[in-house]
Amino acid sequence: MEPDKLYSKLKEFFPNQLDLMRHLHVNACWEYSITEQSTDDANIKLNFFLFKKNEKSLEMTKTKPDIKPDLILYFTEKAILNMIEGTSNAEEYYERYHNIMDHPLPGIELDSKVNKPRLKLWQIGYKHWQKDFKF
Repeated sequence: MEPDKLYSKLKEFFPNQLDLMRHLHVNACWEYSITEQSTDDANIKLNFFLFKKNEKSLEMTKTKPDIKPDLILYFTEKAILNMIEGTSNAEEYYERYHNIMDHPLPGIELDSKVNKPRLKLWQIGYKHWQKDFKF
């Protein structure tokens, strides 16, 4: 899928799923890097950011916000599409995330990197988020 079309499809899902960042404080931010076949690919097909704009909305943008991302998430295109298609809530999304993490298939991979110290993450709500979503 072309990067702009992929971004449009993802934008239909992510900003509308406030519960993905349930428990997290305003300005919690995730950076997404989408690759074609493997999370090891050096060529990033699409890079975007999702952050908690306020208590009632998430914002998704290709432009790097003035916020250091808390997490950097790596997905193959097939993995991220597999996670969002037909998903109606955060619980289902994270269930699919755990399933792909536990059982990666060729072309359907994901990975993550913590980008801030644990204490700082806990101060902005990640301890409750982690417990709620079983991370």
